[in-house]
Amino acid sequence: MTESGERITSGMPGAGGWRDLVVVADAPAPAVEGELLVRVVHVSDTHVCDAESPARLEYLDRFSDPDSVYRDRVGIVGTYRPQEILTVQVLDAMVESINSRAEDIDAVIVTGDLIDNAQSNERSWCRTVLDGGTVEPWSGDPQVSQWVGSREGYPWDERYWHPDGPRAGVAADIPTRAFGYPLIPGLVEAARRPLEARGLRVPWIPVPGNHDALLQGTVYADPELRDLALGDRRIAGLPSGATPLMVLEGVAPIGPARYVHAPESPVASVTPDARRRILEVDELDRPWVHDVGGVRFIALDTVNPEGGWQGSVGTAQLRWLRQMLGESEGRYVVILSHHPSWCLTNAHSSGEPRHLAAEVVHLLLEHSCVIGWLSGHVHAHASLWHGDSEGRGFWEITTASLIDWPQQARVVEVLRQGDRLAIRSGLIDHAGPVRWSADDIDAARALASVSRALAANDYHDRPDRHAAREGRPEDRNAVWWLRDPHA
Repeated sequence: MTESGERITSGMPGAGGWRDLVVVADAPAPAVEGELLVRVVHVSDTHVCDAESPARLEYLDRFSDPDSVYRDRVGIVGTYRPQEILTVQVLDAMVESINSRAEDIDAVIVTGDLIDNAQSNERSWCRTVLDGGTVEPWSGDPQVSQWVGSREGYPWDERYWHPDGPRAGVAADIPTRAFGYPLIPGLVEAARRPLEARGLRVPWIPVPGNHDALLQGTVYADPELRDLALGDRRIAGLPSGATPLMVLEGVAPIGPARYVHAPESPVASVTPDARRRILEVDELDRPWVHDVGGVRFIALDTVNPEGGWQGSVGTAQLRWLRQMLGESEGRYVVILSHHPSWCLTNAHSSGEPRHLAAEVVHLLLEHSCVIGWLSGHVHAHASLWHGDSEGRGFWEITTASLIDWPQQARVVEVLRQGDRLAIRSGLIDHAGPVRWSADDIDAARALASVSRALAANDYHDRPDRHAAREGRPEDRNAVWWLRDPHA
């Protein structure tokens, strides 16, 4: 936990810019005297991923590679990450870290994108890690991985990292030869081995995110796409002659969005698996109200069900929120959602109107009982004040993801001190060691360690977004003050 005065960061660059991780000093969270109202752990964007699923769109990601002439037009796509095969192990390592302080924690709140591609097997893996039990994190062929980075189970493609190295007579892949990615023989198969999860020792409460409900977090799953997830073909590239600007339709922030393949698109054969079923709407986590300690948490569903990875709130839910806030006067209220306020920009709808940032924030400011808002989605630590210069209002706080750097969660405390409230934050690293050993690669904790290093070295956004995901010092181990609305 970074409250100890240390944090993990990147060391000096080596070949290809690869940086091993090191531990450095860090400012701990300031101590606060006062009455503790609640202490929770905020986890977000776990992205438990079936990386072998044919319903994924890894091939789109190459158009945001550093050498792509389309990079400035399509931005960071995010449909492929070298560490995507290790999400189960990372979540289990975070569970271990949380359990080490469980006696002081009231609950764990997971603000969306628990899974990556709205699949039933991903949801089963995620819940089993959080509840405890045996997880077998593979799908398709039980003998050979058909992930895009598998040396034997998928057609060779130099754009993907291959931990086992190249096939005979083939040059190393681009991540290895250009960006210094290591060879880690046996990693792919180690990632598929059963994991015995101990589960959280405190209650956990989910909030829906766009990846929980939409394919690749962006596209509504129509019957054709549901069949694709269950089928035996994986789309391997754009249709012949198509412009790569089609990527923008596949990863649109505002709905609608679509999978851009066509009958002539190149495909790879895969083993079908019925466990990859896409979840139905009624299986998703819904808005709820839950009292924990001395605080009331009100969770929202900010996913636009018609597509687009940015969020909004439907009319019926906004009406429900107004009612819940009215019934909560006299309490301390913290709002929970996947999308932060500044990402409530997706007004697309063919039916019920959708409501955006300004309207939602205005409603919250009308109710002085609201003191905070916890969210994720942006994969970064951040904070934002909504209110006046006298301390009347609420703090909005986002926590980084477990799929991207820095793979941290956040302890959040609410304390009462006289006529003021303090929201205190201390970050938590998962239990994977800072460095891994090739001799221990079969161990789940070593796999979590590899994932953290891969996340720190993502060649799509290093080093520009590395510091941005970590947040400013005042976004990490910090105390945010406001007036007690009930004093």
